[in-house]
Amino acid sequence: MTKFETDFAPANQYDADRLAFAKRLEDLRPGECTWPINSGGPYLFCAAKTDGKKYCAHHKARLLHKKSGQGGE
Repeated sequence: MTKFETDFAPANQYDADRLAFAKRLEDLRPGECTWPINSGGPYLFCAAKTDGKKYCAHHKARLLHKKSGQGGE
């Protein structure tokens, strides 16, 4: 596994559930989560509502969990 691949938290059930609502980057609107939820083109992004931030609450929590060194899910 490359360094790039280990920098991202692996997909989980939440990501799988979001696939039905996922959007391509160019289709995202302001206030939608920009977390990538698949690993192949075309890349799809979560698109869940945010509080004006880059990621939805779920993905923000996963990012903080990974940065803290607590491991993945």
